[in-house]
Amino acid sequence: SFLLLISCGSSGGGMTAGGGIGGTGIISQGAVSAFGSIFVNGTEFDTSNAEIIVNGEEIGVGDEFVQDNLNIGQVVTVEGRLISDESAVADRVIYSSNVVGPISTISGIDPDTNEIALDVLGQTVVINLITQFKGTSYDTIDVDDVVVVSGYRNFDGSIRATFVEKTGDFLAGSQVEVIGFITNLDPGLETFEIQDLTVNYSTIAGDLPEGIPADNLLVEVQGTLDTPDGVLKATDIELADELAREEVEEFEIMGFVTEIISENDIIKFRIGNQEVHVDADPAIVNYVDGIPGDIALGQKLEAEGSLEGGILFAWEIEFWEPDQIEVEGIVDEVDFNSGFPEFTFEGREDLLLQTNNETEFENVEPDEIDVGMPIEVKGVPVDIDRSVVVADKVSFELE
Repeated sequence: SFLLLISCGSSGGGMTAGGGIGGTGIISQGAVSAFGSIFVNGTEFDTSNAEIIVNGEEIGVGDEFVQDNLNIGQVVTVEGRLISDESAVADRVIYSSNVVGPISTISGIDPDTNEIALDVLGQTVVINLITQFKGTSYDTIDVDDVVVVSGYRNFDGSIRATFVEKTGDFLAGSQVEVIGFITNLDPGLETFEIQDLTVNYSTIAGDLPEGIPADNLLVEVQGTLDTPDGVLKATDIELADELAREEVEEFEIMGFVTEIISENDIIKFRIGNQEVHVDADPAIVNYVDGIPGDIALGQKLEAEGSLEGGILFAWEIEFWEPDQIEVEGIVDEVDFNSGFPEFTFEGREDLLLQTNNETEFENVEPDEIDVGMPIEVKGVPVDIDRSVVVADKVSFELE
C-alpha cells in the first residue's frame, strides 16, 4: 500500500478532547495524511465507530462521515485507544477551521522557499508546495477568493496552511469566522484585535457570556465584513475549544514551536498552545533528525509522549522542515544511472523519489535499494504536483 504523509504543524486552537477514554489511550493532533480509516502523525485510526465533530457540531458516526466531511491536510484531534505501535481505534475526530474569509492581499512567490503569503481576515496565511488545495490551487488562488484555512499557528501568529479550500467569491456582508487570541481590547469602543483584524462587538455586547471578551483569551469569532480588509462586525463570540484532557497515556502533536519557556536540563516549550517538557539528554529522549539545541522558535516538531497534568512529557522529538513530506511504499522500479538510486513505489509510478550525496540512508545502503523493498522517504517535493521528491532521508522499514 502507498501512503503520502503530509507533515505539517498545529494550531492548538479550535479543538477539544475528553470523554470516553478514561485515563488511558491515545490523542493525536495533526494533519490528516491519508484515508482508508484516517492517518494522523503516522498512526492509523479505525473510524468505523468514531464521532465526527466539525466546527463544534457532531455530524455523524463512522467512516462515511469521515471522507464526506474531512480532507487530507486538515488539522484534526483524534481521541482513541492504541492497539499497536501504528494503529488505534478512534472514539472521536474533531476538526475546526482556523479562519474562513476572503483573501485581501497575496504576496509574490518566495524563490527560496516557494512560499506565498495570503492575508485572510488580518491573519497571515502561508502556503507552500505541500499545502493541500480544494476548489483552487497554488497557481490559481486569487484576491477576493473566500477560503477555508486549516493549519498550524507559528510563533509570530501566522498560520502555516496545510489545507486551503475556496468556497466562493467575496460578497459584502458575507459570514466569516476566525480563531485567535484577543489583543488590544477597548471596552469603550467595544473593539479588539486578532492579529491585524479589528473586531467590533458592539451589537452583541449585551449578550456575551461573562468574562468575554478579555485580552489573551483564545476565541472563535463569527461575523460579517463589508470589504475584504475591513472591520469584522461580530455576530457571535465563544471561547475556542482547547484540549480539555489532563491525562492520557500517549499523546502525539505536530506543530511549530511558539514559545520557549526554559532551556535547562529539562527543556520547556510550547507547540501551538500545548506545553511540552523534554529531557535534554539524547540518552533519555529519542531525538530524530535534530538535537536538543535545535528546539527553537518557529521550528516544526512532532512530539510524542504522555500527557500528565495537561503537560506533554515527551519521549520522542522529531524535527521537520516546513516543506518536508513523508512517503512510504514498496519499491517498484529503481535506476542507478545518476550515480544515486532513483525509484518509484508500487501503485504510484507517477511519483519519482530522487536521492543524492546529501541523502541520509538509515538501515540500508544506497546500492542495496531494490524492487520489493519497503522503504520510507522523508524529503521535499520539487513542484506543486509533487511528482518528484528529493529525499533527505531514506529508511528501510523493518516492520
